Amino acid sequence: MRYYLAIDAYLGALATPIPQRFDESLERWFMATERYATQLHEVDHDSYVTMKHREYVRQQIPPSAIAPTDKRS
Repeated sequence: MRYYLAIDAYLGALATPIPQRFDESLERWFMATERYATQLHEVDHDSYVTMKHREYVRQQIPPSAIAPTDKRS
């Protein structure tokens, strides 16, 4: 159900101008899950949006810019 709602939110946000599209899709997804809150509610709105913004920013960093974490040499 979450994946269906994510696809629906993405497609519904396509008419939104690109700079606002990501936030619009987040809002659409959260509002859709709230319609099924008993089954799908896990976090409050502000926590969800903050988490998704951090995740989005993290995904924009190219892998070559991330220092290796393996300390074995």
